[in-house]
Amino acid sequence: MIPHIKQVRIRNYKSIGQLNVRLEPFTVFVGPNGSGKSNFIDALAFVKDCLADSLESAFRKRGGIGAVRRRSAGHPTNIEISIVMDLGDSRLASYSFRISAMFEKKFSVAFERCKVQGLFEKEHEFKIEEGKFVKEIAGIKPKLSLDRLGLYAASATEGFRHVYDFLTSMRFYSIIPKELRELQESDQGDYLSREGSNAAAILRRLKKDEQSAWRYKRLCNLLSKVVQGIDQVEYHPVGQKETIQIKQDVGTKYPWTFDALNMSDGTLRILGLLLAVYQPGFHSVIAIEEPESTVHPAVTEIIIEVLMDASNERQVLITTHSPDILDYKYLQDSQIRIVTMENYSTLIAELSQSSRQAIREHLYTPGELLRSGELTPDIEKAKEESRKQLILFPSQSRA
Repeated sequence: MIPHIKQVRIRNYKSIGQLNVRLEPFTVFVGPNGSGKSNFIDALAFVKDCLADSLESAFRKRGGIGAVRRRSAGHPTNIEISIVMDLGDSRLASYSFRISAMFEKKFSVAFERCKVQGLFEKEHEFKIEEGKFVKEIAGIKPKLSLDRLGLYAASATEGFRHVYDFLTSMRFYSIIPKELRELQESDQGDYLSREGSNAAAILRRLKKDEQSAWRYKRLCNLLSKVVQGIDQVEYHPVGQKETIQIKQDVGTKYPWTFDALNMSDGTLRILGLLLAVYQPGFHSVIAIEEPESTVHPAVTEIIIEVLMDASNERQVLITTHSPDILDYKYLQDSQIRIVTMENYSTLIAELSQSSRQAIREHLYTPGELLRSGELTPDIEKAKEESRKQLILFPSQSRA
């Protein structure tokens, strides 16, 4: 099985009071607006941002710690996130940290722990409390700071490098067609930005990189199935900036060329989704919010087919309101998570037994249950799970 996140435990992050959720290599989150789907995805993005940059930067990007931490009777609240990963090659890893919120919008790292276990490898573990090592990293003595995570320093060792690389290579997308339509600043095209604002650079790299040639060809082929007559899509330099052009066969001797300015929102959004999937480089997790937005319903099956195919190479997480996505023939009920609000707190649950039974006995499809309001979560099981610790390392203290 591909490397992927197996389980996530979160406490006091935005609308999330406490939850413990298991993930599949391909997982669909469905729920009403305001239930907390985006907050769960953002909690994972927060981990990535904290490690790739700094805690200060991650909080600032989200409006400060006051906008991130969940309030409890007006008192500062600790933010806790724990992630269990299957890194492949029979290696499991657990990474946890707790950030203590203080007055005047200040914070500190109160606890951090990482543990890596392999079937035929030496166990690696470090543990930090209040800026001091409780369990040290063999071979190095990094200087610790209360406002930074220690995994960055630990990644200098082989034992923890794979955990750091996995978490910092997660990518999160909410494609905005307007960002693809406008002239874009030229960059290296290392990875697609969250809204798609460097799509032209990604296209340039895909087309020029021989190792990515199959990705570029696949992207153009899929786009031609969505928009009739498209021959290819490519980047186009405009002075110091770049834009996107599409060549379309309209029955004349030469194909017509359309700039991004003249493309529909649906076409640009699909292009952004395809670039997220087929962009070059290693990306452990691809999370996409509402891939069906602004896209014609007839195209939904192609979108979900592409995303499920991509999950053979990296983990794919999507949020959706689409019954058509839930009705994709190869989507299993075990891959669906229902996001709901219980007592003003986000809860993520697997399907209830009654919903599973209705689907497996072919009485209703998941999409039909969603339309009728009968796609129900197993609330009690989710509440019970939320009170548990991470299961792969039962000796782990609460983090």
